[in-house]
Amino acid sequence: MANDSSVTVVLVLVAVAVLMQAGAMVGIWLAIRSIHHEVQGVRADVKQRIDPLTQAVNAILVESREPVRTITANLADISRILRDRTGRVDEAVAELVDRSRAQVARVDQLVSDLVQKVETTADQVQRGVLVPLNEVSAVVKGVRTGLEFLFSRRRSASVSEATSDEQLFI
Repeated sequence: MANDSSVTVVLVLVAVAVLMQAGAMVGIWLAIRSIHHEVQGVRADVKQRIDPLTQAVNAILVESREPVRTITANLADISRILRDRTGRVDEAVAELVDRSRAQVARVDQLVSDLVQKVETTADQVQRGVLVPLNEVSAVVKGVRTGLEFLFSRRRSASVSEATSDEQLFI
């Protein structure tokens, strides 16, 4: 019998625990239901506030489509024009560089020719003018020395001077 009463006590305790769990589940269900109602209220409030905003944004987007298309088309045209002009500028620069190289080569050739002509002229002046001038100068010096010798007074050299001159000669 003691066994029966302990089984009964255990069954009563299990029954109380199950009822408590059922009560907790009902409480959770009620809390979730109230949260659900609150969330629905917040959702409705947010929807009520966001709907005009989304409509305004949508209207802005619809109104801005055409200007955006125009701007996009203009940017594409500008890009194409810039690409064409850049190509032309590249061609012009390449042509300018080629012409500059040709002109530099011409100037180099002119300077080389000028230096060669100056050297040739200097050689010809030296051969044609300076050499004969030196020869004429030598002839004039010789004539002057000869004339000075002829017109100068000669003195007779003494024997001692001649002997000393001869000693120096050896």
